[in-house]
Amino acid sequence: MKQRLAILLFIISNTIILAQKKEIFVTDDFISITEAEYFAVSKDPSIISMRFETDTLAVNMVAKRVKKGTISKQSLDSIRNDLSKLSGKEISKENIIVVNYYHGKDKCNSGGSGRVKSLHETYLKNIQELSGVSQFFMYKSPEGKKKYGKKLHWIKDEYRTIDSRFFPVNYPCGSFVLIDEKGNYYVRKGEYKLSNIFDLLKNKEITFKGVND
Repeated sequence: MKQRLAILLFIISNTIILAQKKEIFVTDDFISITEAEYFAVSKDPSIISMRFETDTLAVNMVAKRVKKGTISKQSLDSIRNDLSKLSGKEISKENIIVVNYYHGKDKCNSGGSGRVKSLHETYLKNIQELSGVSQFFMYKSPEGKKKYGKKLHWIKDEYRTIDSRFFPVNYPCGSFVLIDEKGNYYVRKGEYKLSNIFDLLKNKEITFKGVND
């Protein structure tokens, strides 16, 4: 009897272990890190932590909220052409490109719509008054974007123009990217304040400082 009980307990314990999800820890560049490294960096306010789950796998991911870099002239021309084609707007080669990116509906952006609509309509009005700026609202998935109001002209990231270059995963509450006339870029991943974009545009030298250092 004792032997049978021991065998039963052994089978049950192994079944539980096999049923558990596999946990992995990575950066959003899909570089593997340890669990200890994950929890150490996730405490940093400049880092965003995310978790993606399937039936058998749990991916714990960390990403720097801000990323700077430079794209090639060919890539910059491709972005200008695609955005112009999708929006029907010409983009001056001297302008800074601003893309407010909506990855899709998630827990972070599924709340009330009244204040969100008001903030975005005010943002649109103010950014349209700036010279030397070409701004676009772009989405990956349309679900949930109606709450932002009807005044915003959304374009689908049909060719993965922005997604494939700057956003390897979907970040909560949306993201944005600024690209100057030289191809230098500033990416903010995840939730952000719209007012921060104006601060970044006013201080272009500081915004793109360190890109090529």
